[in-house]
Amino acid sequence: MNKLTISTAVATYNGAEYLPRQLDSILEQSRKVDEIVVCDDNSTDGTLEILHSYQQKYPELFKIFSNEKNLGCSGNFEKALSLCSGDIIFIADQDDVWVKDKVEKMIRPFENRQISGVYSDSLITDNELNSQNCTHLQLRGFVPEKRPHLPQLPQFARRVPPAAHDMAIRRTALKFLIPFPKLKNVHDSFIGLSIAALDGWAVIPETLTLFRQHGKNLSNSGQISTLAGQLKAAKRSAAEDTFNWNAKLYSFTLRRLDNKLDDEAEAILKERLHHSHIRSQIGKVNYLQRLLLIAGEIFSGRYFRFARGIKSIIQDLFLR
Repeated sequence: MNKLTISTAVATYNGAEYLPRQLDSILEQSRKVDEIVVCDDNSTDGTLEILHSYQQKYPELFKIFSNEKNLGCSGNFEKALSLCSGDIIFIADQDDVWVKDKVEKMIRPFENRQISGVYSDSLITDNELNSQNCTHLQLRGFVPEKRPHLPQLPQFARRVPPAAHDMAIRRTALKFLIPFPKLKNVHDSFIGLSIAALDGWAVIPETLTLFRQHGKNLSNSGQISTLAGQLKAAKRSAAEDTFNWNAKLYSFTLRRLDNKLDDEAEAILKERLHHSHIRSQIGKVNYLQRLLLIAGEIFSGRYFRFARGIKSIIQDLFLR
């Protein structure tokens, strides 16, 4: 097998405070990357100056692109991915730090041509990169050691385990991944779900990224939640109608992967779409109708297959 070439797709936006440490950690990898593609989303804090200084030092590695208008997080990553030329693309946030052998370990499963993506775990840290004694997959309720080598779609349909910064994907997968659905901050979920639906993920149950939490993260996925935090998140989820967001995501995924799915995967995605649609309606009907909708989802088992069981039932009964 020919040696695989490696790209790193980095999306930046006002990341000057933490960006140099991340770029250094990519450059210091034991298995060197072949290109670093960075798309900047109209930063105003000196991010571009930092990027151009790295480009001057490593002109053979860095490809810097500056958006004429703000694309948002997912749109910016979509552009970065589309501009990569390597066989394998690693996705990188601007404020994390890679463990030195991350690329070396994550590239190995791609020797199997059936693998479209590989993901690892990340260690939750504070602003100064001190461990918070918790990993991202643990926060998502996923224990890789107890799952088969290729995780099954039902786990992803319940809750996508990996964040994009823990992923590496085969560039040929972009033909069914981009363009992303026009939904806010959708790239993690859409990439994860789509590759899982085609049974293409391999998992490395090691923490190969330091997932820095500094209070300005675009995603809340790295925040360790208390009971009060879970209650607040449940109320926010209802207020922002994330159920409708999920219904749109699953509808889009089914259309995008049409004719690529086996019958079992298609059935799971359709059932998950139905559950999301029902939950999106619960806050829009009277209480009696709400009870009937909730009862239907309880008896179908979908609250337990695709949501958080009793917690989600309580959310729909009292917090919406």
